Amino acid sequence: MIEYIATSVEDAIVIEKSGADRIELVASLEEGGLTPSYELIEKVAASVNIPVNVMVRPNSQSFVYTKSDLEMMKRDISIIGSIGVNGVVLGMLNEAGDVDFRQLDELLQETGNLKVSFHRAIDYSRDPVQTAKQLDTYKEINTILTSGGLGDWPNRMEMLLKMKLACKNTELLIGSGLSKENILEVHRLVFTGSYHFGTAVRINHSALQGVSLEKATEIVDMLK
Repeated sequence: MIEYIATSVEDAIVIEKSGADRIELVASLEEGGLTPSYELIEKVAASVNIPVNVMVRPNSQSFVYTKSDLEMMKRDISIIGSIGVNGVVLGMLNEAGDVDFRQLDELLQETGNLKVSFHRAIDYSRDPVQTAKQLDTYKEINTILTSGGLGDWPNRMEMLLKMKLACKNTELLIGSGLSKENILEVHRLVFTGSYHFGTAVRINHSALQGVSLEKATEIVDMLK
């Protein structure tokens, strides 16, 4: 399963042409991805046939959210669900660095039939492996997006293997820092079969430029 990040209709069309399996739609990729506008979500959903998961993240200040942030996220999820996309991408922590399960439960009450991915907030948690085990118990959560923590690649590989063992029911989607130069090694050593790419498939590897069909297709061809 190959997922690419889109920030525009043009990105989404190129991603589908590349042969990728799924789109993560965000705004402000240079800030790590924020909730896109409803108009963009509608236009992307109408422009492609592959699944589209939409980021629900009100700001890039942190993964700790206020009550007003949470209310905004609940409203966003409700409206995104009415548009008819595949799913939403969300995540949150408390001040201690653990998942705020009270907030998570509140958001999951709004998701209905939407697929749910828990994003890289997990990499900033105190114990990503324990967090993965806890999230794996949620039948509503289909995917966990992770880079295996915040260390260098050898440490992250070890963490990813532990997280893979922890996820009995949930897709472990590896992302952040993946490229055509390292994906085959990650695939061989960890082999979750699910990979997420952002700037690696963009023109000049820039968050501010569009997806390159050549780069996107090259990685698809390497993995399929």
